[in-house]
Amino acid sequence: MKKSIKTTLLGSAAVLMSVSLAACGNSSASKSTKKTTAPKTEKVQKKSSASSATSAAESSAVSSSANSEASSMSSASSSSTVSAQNLTPQQMGILLAMDQEPDILGGSDGSALPLWYGVVNNNDGSSDDTVGYNYFTTHGDGTADIYWKINGNMVTFKRLDPNSGDCVADEKMMTKTIPVSELIQKYYSTPQQQSQVNNAANQMQPQNN
Repeated sequence: MKKSIKTTLLGSAAVLMSVSLAACGNSSASKSTKKTTAPKTEKVQKKSSASSATSAAESSAVSSSANSEASSMSSASSSSTVSAQNLTPQQMGILLAMDQEPDILGGSDGSALPLWYGVVNNNDGSSDDTVGYNYFTTHGDGTADIYWKINGNMVTFKRLDPNSGDCVADEKMMTKTIPVSELIQKYYSTPQQQSQVNNAANQMQPQNN
């Protein structure tokens, strides 16, 4: 009887120890699993973060490029809207001066000659071939004076031909025609050029007939 009870107690103790060991084993396995899976999760998160940063940088670069192109297109569009129809007589005169007589807009000492502008009429005593033409003059010997008339995108201008006579009194009037868009492209296509032309045009004085 004592042996039977003793055997039973020993058996029970053995069972409890097995259960306890099994529980410890599962706990260790769980901890081991956590330790091995945690770094993988962290690596995935780091890769995801790096991918997001790369995507954001690419998106920023694309946006910057698009803004730059839009700015260039806007600038080009702004200069392309200038035409013969929205140039004042003074601005047109300065463009012709820059093309034909650039020295009158700025001498070697940095000074500019004063310019007068007006429209030729029969009261001027001018020849019939310049009546109705706009003109600018320096009130000099006439070699720098230019007369012009706009027809659509073309501007026809007249001036003394320096090679047509031995002196100013003998020189003949020559006539040339060029596209206004060509003058705009050469001398009025950038903000700096437009500022220069506009400032010079504002300084021109009306001719009193």
